[in-house]
Amino acid sequence: MLWALLFLLLNSLMHLSVTGEHIQKIDMMLEEEEMAIIFLPLSNGEATLFKHASGKTILFNTGAPHTERELKRWFEHFHITEIDELILTSDDEEYVGNVEWIEQTYGPKIVNEWEEQKVYEPFPYFRMQPLYIAHGDVTMSLQYGQLRLLYMAHADNDVERKLMTMPLSDVNILKIAHFGLNDYPRTSFLKHVDPQVAIIFKKHGSWPNERLLERLYAAWIDCYETSRFGVIAVKCNLNEYDVMTF
Repeated sequence: MLWALLFLLLNSLMHLSVTGEHIQKIDMMLEEEEMAIIFLPLSNGEATLFKHASGKTILFNTGAPHTERELKRWFEHFHITEIDELILTSDDEEYVGNVEWIEQTYGPKIVNEWEEQKVYEPFPYFRMQPLYIAHGDVTMSLQYGQLRLLYMAHADNDVERKLMTMPLSDVNILKIAHFGLNDYPRTSFLKHVDPQVAIIFKKHGSWPNERLLERLYAAWIDCYETSRFGVIAVKCNLNEYDVMTF
């Protein structure tokens, strides 16, 4: 009888953890000049939080329609009560599905107009630089101190050819475009940017391209899929970074 009760208790706790309804609130414990980059594991679409020790919070994209409750839950877990800026890198529904709710609830400054190579600095040491703009999508370099995140919004030969003319060998983290559905980036591009970490978001009903995943593993890149790892958080200061999952 005791073992049966213990099994039921453990099974209940595991269910609560998986559904995310009762996940303990997460404090990134940011100290001076530290920032957290939080890739949210929505069931569909992209949303990334940038939370600075000063309290300033930036949201990159809002996920697909019908993920509002998920966003709200994750905001509560990470103590997000204000969003200062909303950055939009695409006009596809998987990226802008909750813009209206975010705007009505938090009233952030919305940034969705970009110019190639023009640097935008939302707070000290954090530089956003659009590198390629086409079809309503923006591929950009995000740099905080020594950490460089290449936020890909395109997956084709044109963007790779253009980016390979740029000095991008110091990329640490590569956000894969279009949920990894296409067979990009190619090996030559991966060698050019040489990232240590790759991030792939989830698109409902779809899975990353198998050849792409094999290519990332062959290049010894740590590949994090939000559908498999849950929350992927990068905590960094001006000199170093750590990747953790929840």
